[in-house]
Order: sequence, then structure tokens, then C-alpha cells
Amino acid sequence: MKDSKVNIDDNENIEVKETKAAKEAPYFMIQSVDRTLNILQCFIEERRPLGVSEVARKLKLHKSVVHRLMLTLQAHSYLEQVKNTDKYMVGPKAFEFGSVYTNSTNLVDEGRRTLVELVDRLGFTAHLAILEKDSVLYLLNVEPENLKYLFGAVGQRRPIYNTALGKCLTAWLPEEEVVKALENCKFEKMTDHTILSLEAFITELERVRQVGFAIDNEESSFGVRCFAAPVRNQDGEVIAAISVSGYAVAEEKINEFGITIKSMASQLSRRMGHFE
Repeated sequence: MKDSKVNIDDNENIEVKETKAAKEAPYFMIQSVDRTLNILQCFIEERRPLGVSEVARKLKLHKSVVHRLMLTLQAHSYLEQVKNTDKYMVGPKAFEFGSVYTNSTNLVDEGRRTLVELVDRLGFTAHLAILEKDSVLYLLNVEPENLKYLFGAVGQRRPIYNTALGKCLTAWLPEEEVVKALENCKFEKMTDHTILSLEAFITELERVRQVGFAIDNEESSFGVRCFAAPVRNQDGEVIAAISVSGYAVAEEKINEFGITIKSMASQLSRRMGHFE
């Protein structure tokens, strides 16, 4: 009976939280769709197979509800069950759906050309990313044949505060938007050069605006420097950023790399319709 009582209490707590969440949700929100998308978000965040119980706990939903929704996703191939286990992983339809975005935007098509040229010119890994809420989201990576290390894989996210891409993607935003993007940021010391406060980050953004490009000067990893510049649309808005990352970039090469990435980003911006 004791175990039964605990389960009942847990269910009651979940019901209370669900009722509260339902009241706070926008009027247009369809609950079942919202829950289904949140389930997929769990797989995006965890990047590993998950069981029904894990997802239910993470979303604070009834296990039976989550199970039905996950079975529905499985029926449409957005999830598939891992053989001989009770866990699920992202299915082929999810990949197909995601590829629609990367294959249908001029930014990605044109960006790929720019990254290939960057790799040819500088010999290091190049990236294209956008700002997605409070993080940097990688859209493309191009690596030189002789250097197969990956600083950011497609679909992965990185923090804003310790990346050159993050600096570029926020430098031209109103300060209140920068503050909002970093309101839940935990400034963790990765190296002796890591920026550790919002105030220091905002000061750094002023430098980025002045020179037109950003540098991650061994702020996220010892020995690694990253250079990034903004990509603008026809209205002059920063819609993305490109970067190049490498180990042991010599001090005397810093300005050269910065000027190169700025020039390449300007070329990509022109192909996006931006003319200064």
C-alpha cells in the first residue's frame, strides 16, 4: 500500500503541474502537439536513446501519455525502437524532416561554397551557424582533409559567451536582447581567458562591432583560436555567422585570419542580398 500511495501522490503532483502549465500556455497551443514536439526536443537535447520513463520524468507527464505519443511518433518513423531494448532513438523521418531546412535555404547553399573557400585559403575547419534562442546552432561544417577534428558538428549547440560565433551573432543586437539571451547563462571558466560575466561580455561585443569580426582567443579550449564574422541579409540584419577554428594559430596570424573571415562573410552577405 505504501508504494501505491507514493504513485498516487506522484500522479497528483503531475496533474497539478499539467493543469498549471495548461493555464499558462498561449490560447492557440494544442496540448497534444506541444507534448509531441517536447518529446522530440528531449532527443535533441540528450542525443542518445531514451526510454518512456526517462522522457516522462523529464517532461513531468504521465508515463501512459508519453508512451502513446512515442508510439505515434514511431508509427510515422520519427522515432524507432532500439532492438532488444525498451528505449527509442530518432528515426529516419526526423532526419529527412531536418534536411528539408538545410537543403532549401540559400544561406546553406551559398554558405557551403564560402566555407570550402575558407578551408582552401586558411587550412582550418570552417563553420556556419545561427543564433537559436540562447545558443549557437551549427548548420554546416567543412574540414580540411588532413585535419579531421570537429569543433562543432551539424545540429549541435554551443554557448554564446565563449565562442567567436556567439559574439558575432549577438554583437549587433540591442543590449536588452543580449541580456535576455544570456539570462540563464552560467559563465563557466574553461581556460584563463574565458569571459566570466555579462558585463565583460557586453564590453567584448563593443570591440567586435568596432573591428567587424570576433575572436575566441583560447577562451573555450587551450591552444584553440576561432575567428568569426557576421552574415547579413538584404535588410542589413545579422542572420548568421561564419568562422574558422584551429589549433596553434600564431599570434602574428591573428589579424590576417580576422581580415580574411570578415572579407569572406561580406562576400556571403552580398550573395544574400546585402550591399553596403
